Amino acid sequence: QRPRHYPNRQRAQTEHKHSKQNRRRPRPVDAHLLGLAIAQQEQQSKMSMNELPETIRPESLRPLLEATLGEVGAAVPAEGSLILDYVAKLASNQCEADSFHKFEWDKTCGAYLSAVVSDEATVSEATAKFMDACEKRVAPLRNVQELDIPEGEGEILCNVEFKLAYGGKILLNTTHFHVRRGRIYGLLGHNGCGKSTLMRAISSGQLAGFPGAEELMKLRACFVDHDIDGSDANTPTLEFCLQEPILAPLGREKIRDKLLEMEFTEELIEKPICNLSGGWKMKLALARAMLLNADLLLLDEPTNHLDVQKQAWLVKFLTGPDCAHVTTLVVSHDSKFLNQVLTDVIHYENMRLKRYTGNLDAFVKQCPMAKAYFSIHDTQMKFTFPVPGPLEGVKSKTKAIIQAKNLSFTYPGATKPTLVDVSVQASQASRIACIGPNGAGKSTLIKVLVGETKPDPGSPEIYRHQNCRIAYVAQHAFHHIEKHLEMSPVEYIQWRFSGGLDKEQQAMEAAQMTDEEKAKLNQAFIVYLKETSSELDEAGNETGERKIEFDKMEPLKKGQKPPPDTQVRRIKQLVGRRTRHNEYEYEVKWAAPDGTALDDSKNLYLPRLVLDANGFYKLMKTVDDKIAAESGNVKPLTTSCIQAHLDNFGLHEEFGTYGKMKNLSGGQKVKCVIGASMWFCPHLVILDEPTNYLDRDSLGALSAAIKEFEGGVLMISHNAEFFSDIAPEVWEVPGDGKVYVSGAEWMEAIRKKELEEAKAKKKAAPTQEEEKFDALGNKIEAKMADADVDRDMVKKLQKQLKSLKDRLKKGDASVEDEILEVEDKLERAEAALKKEKEALKAEKEAQKKLDKAAKSADKAAGDKKKATGDKKKATGDKKTGDKKKAAAKK
Repeated sequence: QRPRHYPNRQRAQTEHKHSKQNRRRPRPVDAHLLGLAIAQQEQQSKMSMNELPETIRPESLRPLLEATLGEVGAAVPAEGSLILDYVAKLASNQCEADSFHKFEWDKTCGAYLSAVVSDEATVSEATAKFMDACEKRVAPLRNVQELDIPEGEGEILCNVEFKLAYGGKILLNTTHFHVRRGRIYGLLGHNGCGKSTLMRAISSGQLAGFPGAEELMKLRACFVDHDIDGSDANTPTLEFCLQEPILAPLGREKIRDKLLEMEFTEELIEKPICNLSGGWKMKLALARAMLLNADLLLLDEPTNHLDVQKQAWLVKFLTGPDCAHVTTLVVSHDSKFLNQVLTDVIHYENMRLKRYTGNLDAFVKQCPMAKAYFSIHDTQMKFTFPVPGPLEGVKSKTKAIIQAKNLSFTYPGATKPTLVDVSVQASQASRIACIGPNGAGKSTLIKVLVGETKPDPGSPEIYRHQNCRIAYVAQHAFHHIEKHLEMSPVEYIQWRFSGGLDKEQQAMEAAQMTDEEKAKLNQAFIVYLKETSSELDEAGNETGERKIEFDKMEPLKKGQKPPPDTQVRRIKQLVGRRTRHNEYEYEVKWAAPDGTALDDSKNLYLPRLVLDANGFYKLMKTVDDKIAAESGNVKPLTTSCIQAHLDNFGLHEEFGTYGKMKNLSGGQKVKCVIGASMWFCPHLVILDEPTNYLDRDSLGALSAAIKEFEGGVLMISHNAEFFSDIAPEVWEVPGDGKVYVSGAEWMEAIRKKELEEAKAKKKAAPTQEEEKFDALGNKIEAKMADADVDRDMVKKLQKQLKSLKDRLKKGDASVEDEILEVEDKLERAEAALKKEKEALKAEKEAQKKLDKAAKSADKAAGDKKKATGDKKKATGDKKTGDKKKAAAKK
């Protein structure tokens, strides 16, 4: 509909004033719109149309349209006849597609009716009545259609037809649902099409009110999900089952027998449910379903968190006698599992369910386009992880940024430790897969490494680089967002990171504080101060003021009186950090013994060792995390910026900005959690079961993003197809308390490559001398002075390098940066030493030449002197002889 243009404001006011009176008057037809309708009608008349039932052909619907317009009192001008013909054809198309959604009819039929009816309310009313009248004509045609009766020998469990919507989105439009008892159906479709929503709607009775849904609701349906309610409860497994009203009447013994039948041990039955692994929680959910004698078993991603052995058990359970009379509906992205258990496939196609007989291979043959569901390499989707940025003091990506040595961990109340004497480490170059059976301690190891839980007393402290940013996506990823279901993903990220810190990480660390650590905050200390002298000028006079600095402190014991010239204070909080003498010092805000905060002018810097020795590790870690977050927080928390970030993880604006968490599918929630964890540009990403809920397109995108990521990745996964190509290093946790590391030698190749690149870069870099020119542009040839190299220093460096390499061979990767520095120093020292030797040799050669020349000169001078002497002697002898001759003659 083209907008009307008014020549002046007066005419607009006049038409608005009389709008009620003109509501039923014919409206002039827009010439442009009429021409468009005629052109489209002529084009459509040339197309070959399928045979339609008489009742829904355009010529049959045209009188119905006129009658409907007459009922609402809308007068149509004669020149609007062509538009009514076109609207009748549009309605016929909607009837043929069996699409009766008001918003679609408004966009098609309503848009053209508005050209011949002036009032919008009248157009909307006429469109709604016309749609209802058309649907009544289509209903009888549905009943004569051939029903898709499922094959098999079992009785037909249900044969219904219904619709399904979630929020404002239509998921299924008048679809059939026919299943037999004892069959296993796989529910397949892309992420977000409504698979889990359908199963939850069946189990919770939300389908009530739709045609045929009453029959479906009579079934005893049980929804099996590994994220069972109360999964964080500190209640023994058996007592947790007895707390349910449906299971309580069965009695303790029957429930215990069923759990033992499902391979639960007495230890697991008495174990708190919060300490069960994801695999055992899935088994517990299946045991509850069997106790309920379910007719319809609804499994949502049942292989999530299951190791290879438990997946084999699940296949045997579903195909065995226990489920012989149970109909199972499965949603899963595990193609191997589906191929082993399915008897039929129910596929989402154009908002309808279409059934295919056979397992997954048979389905792919009949529907080749579905092959993309199960390949992680043939994907057009792309994830992009943010660039981590540099770390202070870390020059090599192979240097450990998180490291545990001789670690042990025991759950409270457990009789034996879960981890014993474990030594592992990760760097920015790491690609690690942590594998092992359920309950062996994989997730426990990760929680200890990231600081979510503390190791046993006596274990060495876990090393983490102070400025290292770690993104941790937990095994039950939904616990990150379960309290924010009414928020959109954008609003969730704005809440989580407002204030410059990760609120979830803070809450986690606060929850992990022991009573002893909390008592430290109320501990009073005797603080000793010292006055430092100010600097002196050339004349020896003091310049500036003397400074008061921290000297030492000790806890004030109960009943103890502080010594004179000391102060009694409590540590209120840590507000900053600085580096002094290559060590960190933290700025302490003090409080009086009664808890009253002191003025900021009283703040002092305390060394890290002092605070650590007095139990303030958590406060120091909070400051470290804040400083690390500030260095990675380069993006504003605006809607557009956050949405651009979520786009990098496949969560588009429809879901990221305008959708609520509660309306997202499992895969979309996982994308939201991964995207949120990456907001601060982490140096190390830890993914606990990242493949859960993600379809194959998303898995392929995640795999490619991990390959290109410039930081480290540590993942727990049972999906060998996913991690085998991207994780050369493997941590195997078999369940005996140990962790067996393999494939770590590839880090040595990365370190050598880094060293070669650094050397090549150094050689390729232009020297400072090459860039020096005089005022006339002439190049200045500068000569470097020979360095005075101490040979003892070279020997010391060689000895130090040998020691560091021995430590590296023993598994201490923390020395890699130091090895690079020592090698560089040694290389420069040896080059200078070689140059000095060459200079000394040249000097000796020059001296030899000088000595030889001097000797030759001396010899020449001697010969000349001798020749002069002989000449003088000869002259003298001659003179003497002549005198004698003259005397004799005289």
